[in-house]
Amino acid sequence: MRKNQSIGEMISTCTFLGLAVYLLIFSLGLLENGETWRGIGGLCAAACCGLGGLRFVIADFAAKWRKN
Repeated sequence: MRKNQSIGEMISTCTFLGLAVYLLIFSLGLLENGETWRGIGGLCAAACCGLGGLRFVIADFAAKWRKN
C-alpha cells in the first residue's frame, strides 16, 4: 500500500474526478434533450473517469483483498 503520492499523481486524480463530474452533468443534459445514445456514451465515459480517479483506492482494496 502506498503512503504518499507525487504532485503529478494528485493532479491527474483531480483531473479524472473533475472530468467525471463534468461528463455526468453534460450527459444528463443530453439525456433530457432526447439524445439517448450520446447521453449513454457520456455516462460510460463519466464512469470510466470516476474509476480512473479512484485508481489508488481500488489498488489498495485489491491488495487487501488478495491478502485475505
